[in-house]
Parts: sequence; C-alpha cells; structure tokens
Amino acid sequence: MAQLSIYHSATGKQSPHCIHIVGLGKAGAQLIDSFLRTGEVEDLLADPRARFTALAVDIGEADMRQLQQYADSFYARLAERGIPANRAQIKTVALTVPTPQELADSMQRFPTFLGSEYPRFGGAPDHFAPWIETGTPFPTAEKRYAAQLEQPAENEHFPRALAKAIYGRAYYDGDRALYRELAEFARSIDDTKLPSMVLMAFGIGGGTGSGMVVDLARHLTNGQLGRRVPVIGVGVLPCTGDPEYQRGASVYTTLNDIDCMLDEAKNEQIVSIWGDMYKNPFTGGFLALPQQQSWERLHRYTTIKPGVRPEVRHRQAVHVTNKFVDDSFARYVVHDYGRELFRILRPAGFTGAPHERISYGDRNWTIFDVAKLTHPGVQVLPGEPIGKWRTAISDWIGYIPQWCGLRPGFKTEYIEAHTFAARAKWNATLQKKLEDTLSEFLLPGDSGTLRTTEGEFFDELTLYTNVIITGAAKADLTAFTEARDAYDALSPSERLTTHAWLLELGVMLSEPSEQFEGLCGKPLAGATGWKLDIPYAALRGDVTRFPTAVQLTTAAMAAPVQTVVPTP
Repeated sequence: MAQLSIYHSATGKQSPHCIHIVGLGKAGAQLIDSFLRTGEVEDLLADPRARFTALAVDIGEADMRQLQQYADSFYARLAERGIPANRAQIKTVALTVPTPQELADSMQRFPTFLGSEYPRFGGAPDHFAPWIETGTPFPTAEKRYAAQLEQPAENEHFPRALAKAIYGRAYYDGDRALYRELAEFARSIDDTKLPSMVLMAFGIGGGTGSGMVVDLARHLTNGQLGRRVPVIGVGVLPCTGDPEYQRGASVYTTLNDIDCMLDEAKNEQIVSIWGDMYKNPFTGGFLALPQQQSWERLHRYTTIKPGVRPEVRHRQAVHVTNKFVDDSFARYVVHDYGRELFRILRPAGFTGAPHERISYGDRNWTIFDVAKLTHPGVQVLPGEPIGKWRTAISDWIGYIPQWCGLRPGFKTEYIEAHTFAARAKWNATLQKKLEDTLSEFLLPGDSGTLRTTEGEFFDELTLYTNVIITGAAKADLTAFTEARDAYDALSPSERLTTHAWLLELGVMLSEPSEQFEGLCGKPLAGATGWKLDIPYAALRGDVTRFPTAVQLTTAAMAAPVQTVVPTP
C-alpha cells in the first residue's frame, strides 16, 4: 500500500481512513456485525498504522451474542493473515436492568452527577426532576430465540426515557462502567496513526438505542474526543415490517432530538443555556438509512413453504432486510479504505474545509437509501432470459421515489447513486431509467447535479443502488409525519416515555412550553421551565425556514454577495 501523507495536496490523493463504530441497541449491534463480515476491515488493518475500534452497548446481552461470534471469527482471520490482534478492539457492554428502587436511588443523585459536568447544576438544582416514577414496572432484557430468530415477548420493549435513565446510571453511578468504556474507546482512536472517522449507529425506531444515543454521543464527541474526530450519526429508519412500537411515536421525538442537534439555529439555543456539552455531537454529519425498498423486495416470495408459520416467515424477512441494508452500507463505508465515505460527506458540507461550508440549517439530513432491485424468485427466476430480468429491474428502479423515505415533491441540489451489478445485468437503458427517476428529486437545470457510478458485484443474482440524497429536513421524511400522528394519540404519561434528550434538564422538548407562547419545551412536573427560543411549529414540522437547501444558502449569502468584485 502506498504510504501517502494524510492529505496529499500535490495530487489530491488521500491516505486511507480508519473506521471506528459505536453500535447502540439491536440495530447498532447488527451494523457492527456487518463490518466484521465484509472482509475489507482486515485489509485496512494490514497497514501497521491502522486500527479498528468497535463498541456495542445494549440493555442485556441477547442481541449482541451474534456480534461476539463474528468477533471471534474476525480475530481468527487476522491471525491467519499474520495481522496483530491488537490492531482491533471489539467490545460489548451489556447493561443490567436495575430494580425500580436502585434506579430511583441513582436518579436522586443525578443533580450531583450532573454538577460535576455542568457547574450550573450546583449540586441540588430546583429544575431537576426524576423522569422515571418510583414503582414503574420494568421490561425484561431476556429474549427467546429459535434458529437464531428472536421470538418476541410481551414485556421486552424499553422506552426511550427508561433506556436513557439506565444509561445514565451506568455512566455516572457506582464504578462508572460506561464512562470507562468510552474512555478506552477514545484511547484506541488516539492510538490510530491514520485519519479516523467514527460511526454512531442506532435504530431511530424503538427505544434502547435512540434513548441512549442522545447522551452517549455528547459524552463521546464533546467529552472524550474533544470534537477532534468526525463522528457520523447513522440512524436506521423503520420499515412497515418492523413491530408497531418501532414505527410509532418514539420516531417523532427521536427525529426532533436529532434535528435540534443538526440545525445550528436550534442547537445554539440549547448551547446558550447549557453550554458546549450540548453542542451538536454529529460533527461528521448524519445519515438516515431507509429500509422500505429492501423490505418490499425481500419479503415478497413466489410461494410460502408448507409448514412455515406466517409469523416466523415474517421475522425471517425482517432479519434478512436488516442484514442486507447493513451489509450494503458497510461495504460502501469501507470502500477505498474509507475514502469514499469521506468524499460523499463533502457535498453535505461536513468533511470540507470550514471556509467551504454554508450550513444547511434544518436541512442537514442526508438519506442513504439502499435500493434493492433484484431478488431471485420475485418476478423472475435464475436462468430466465436477461430481458425479463431487466424488465423487473426497471420496475423496481421506478419504485425508488415511493420507498426511499422522502415525501413527494422533495427537491435538492445534489444526489449520488452508486450501482452494484453483475456485469451482464446492467445496461445503458437501465442507467437512463435510474437517472430519469432520480431527476424527480433534483432542482431543474444547472441547479441540480446527479453523480452516478457503476461497480461490479460478485453475486450474479444481486443488484442494488446506494442512493445518497443531501439537503433533507426531518419534515421531508415520511416517517416523521406518520410518527407525529402516533405521538398525538398518546396520553401525557405515555408521551413522556418517548422523550430522551434534555430530560435531565427537566425539559420535554417535543411538547409546547407552558410559560412561553409559541415555543417548545414543557417542564417536567416539579422542574423549573426554561425559555428555549425554538418555535413549537418548527418542532412539529409545520414550518421549515426554506423549501430547499439552495434557497437557504442563497439567503445566507445575500450580504456577502454584495461584496463580490465584478469582472469585465
């Protein structure tokens, strides 16, 4: 491997990048699985300057057992290639479920814990209020599996508010196990002799990962890493095959929390009150991964095998969908030794030089849609004429706008599409269909740019396109509107369980303020309210500052443009 400097200005070439990953909850652990399966990570570790660091955190260990098995295989492959095992650090942390009394005792000490980080707490602030009531029944972290498929139990869902409290107890209380794990994760990155990027992966639906990420992200980025390394949020969006609780109200509150991190105008309001620890922790940007098209493609089969119960087949389809999306994303991230990920984040404004970037504000979301276009046994069988295959592929290209997770009418200035197909499958006609289909999302004329590439895939029967769409707002996500309706249908006590970010400050972010008309941020019972100058209508998604990112940046540049010197 050529020994390049980190950024070789004479040629424009870059050194390899090291990818590190934190996976939260089941979705995060499964994404780490995919990186361990690809085979490319050990290629990077052949460079003595490189390291790979992975940390999975979940409540209970059940959803991390497969990761542990993949880690054993990964280390075995390193040994076969003569690569020192200490170039990789793969760890799992299974948080135990405390008793209600144990958690209540920890929460009583939260003002002291938080006072060590934020002097404004002062040890016993009148604005702190526990957000978990004493006596609340807790779910179980135990899970049942049959043939590696989870058998759902009635009492296994951890809502966001409870997951946040369990995380806080593990981070602040007792021997501070999570604090020590994050410090060790950061030290491993500091030992890397190549530029690094950190992925922080979790499911936007559900509760465990989305409940913990709001605190873990700030503790890692703004604390342990000191904002020295790009941290890229990776939020897996639910599909219609997921359980209802993963598609429901918590999606709405999670998207609001992330939006108030990514949008500088909103984030500044939080930081102005509570300081830099609440500054946007996703310094490398945020990628939202829809799963709907892969779900639609994978759960449709020509026949159902006799003797297979529909609920078992359904869980198999969900499992395969998760795995395909994760594997496709992981392969792309490690492509060209991480350089490709760095490059695709530049158009979104996160990996360029500071002087190159004009913030997209509330349009700082990037969609990474794995559009699966073929599956044997759906419409076409292996061995049938190539013309029939291409007709089916063309049909599924046409479904991309319907299932990419964006509302009809969305427009942006930049899209990338990277297609991976067997050599004989893809042709100019399909390429034209893809370009015409994605152009629906582009601004007209020279205001919109579509960049495409083609790569050869090793499997003759698999064909997919990674569609990367910049400049989205949370309100452009179809999941946002659906989840908001589900949130509105909840009782006040049920709504509280779906919150996470700012609960330690006594604030329910997604609720309207009771003290300041038109603003968001309802205080918890017993807590002092705070004036967050964030319009409630913006949290609801009823207004975005500009219809497109281009209009936003044009307005931001209106004053500087007046200083441009004309030329003849």
